[in-house]
Amino acid sequence: MHSPLPAAAPPARLGQVVCFIAAATCAFAGVWMSLPLASVLLAEAGASPALVGLYAASVWAASLASAPLTPWLAGRAGGALHLHRLAAAGGAVVLLALALGPPLWVWFLLGPALGVATCLTWTTADALAGVLARPGSEGRFLGLYQTFVSAAIGGGPATLWLWGVRPEAFVGSAALMLVGLAFTAPLQEPPGAVPRRSRLTLPRVKPVALMMLAPAGAAALCGVLESLSGSVFPVMALGLGMSAGAAASIVVATGFGNTLSQYPVGWLADRFGTAPVLLGCAMVVAAGVLVWPALAPDPWIWPVLAVWGGAAGAIYTLGMVRAVQRFAGPARAIGMAGLNTAYLLGGAIGAPVAGVVLERGGDAALTGAVALLALAGGAGLAALSRRARA
Repeated sequence: MHSPLPAAAPPARLGQVVCFIAAATCAFAGVWMSLPLASVLLAEAGASPALVGLYAASVWAASLASAPLTPWLAGRAGGALHLHRLAAAGGAVVLLALALGPPLWVWFLLGPALGVATCLTWTTADALAGVLARPGSEGRFLGLYQTFVSAAIGGGPATLWLWGVRPEAFVGSAALMLVGLAFTAPLQEPPGAVPRRSRLTLPRVKPVALMMLAPAGAAALCGVLESLSGSVFPVMALGLGMSAGAAASIVVATGFGNTLSQYPVGWLADRFGTAPVLLGCAMVVAAGVLVWPALAPDPWIWPVLAVWGGAAGAIYTLGMVRAVQRFAGPARAIGMAGLNTAYLLGGAIGAPVAGVVLERGGDAALTGAVALLALAGGAGLAALSRRARA
């Protein structure tokens, strides 16, 4: 079965691209600033670690539940851009409510609401990016888009240095969301982002699901790897003799590499295709996860972790490039929603499973398992991508 070819569309004007990327960057920065802020404030208010974890889980569970519904919701809202605006405005309202310092039980109402708003802001931004990417240069455009997204995810929490870790900082987070909303004012709904009306029927979803094996698999693999770097690698680092501050900085190093890698990897995908680049990233991930623990606590771990984070994060971008190349119209909307859902599933499964492996088997068991997963996943996904192009 051949994939639907992307519909011809006029190239987006530079002003539209700049406004869109600025809007997405502000939205991602605002959301990611709020996540560590919420955890710290809850802990300072006396909530147990389990309760803090439960709050975070409620946010992610709501995101995961809403991601597959994006095409249907966007159709109801009048388009991906309209839904993006509604989600950003809703997220800002929730953040302002958190700034009031509500009782603990209210946090567990606002958290899932924030999760839905966050997810819909992200999934619609990805859908819009897919439409704005011109055929033949998908990798470069999406690499540029993901560069700013990665910078926002890593830089958003850093803005807490300006606001301070206090409830009023949620106002700053909401302000970033609203600035992003303002950047969408000059934009118009591009044709083909989502259908005006979308019915999620089995005949419509089934062929898309079969063609989504490679893109969604790449997204899920990236979700697993990035959840490890944010939650399990710092625990490993403590056991390897690194200080608490250095262990916490692992996510900064991997995020830095993620930001720098996006455009070069996108260029390589345009030049050589997604399959060989995907396999190359998987090999770098496998090598990096074996090398950095052996170097700790030597300072050489930081460039290794940066390269590792760049290769791991680029796997999602490669999946996104492949999805954009494969789908158009309603199929693209469903495919992009599947990509986001797969990433969230990978993140939800990866961290707890890796934690169990680390606890029961130690560092060697975890690094070996991750290396094997990366190599097997990269080889399998590359083979699927090549077969899909035939």
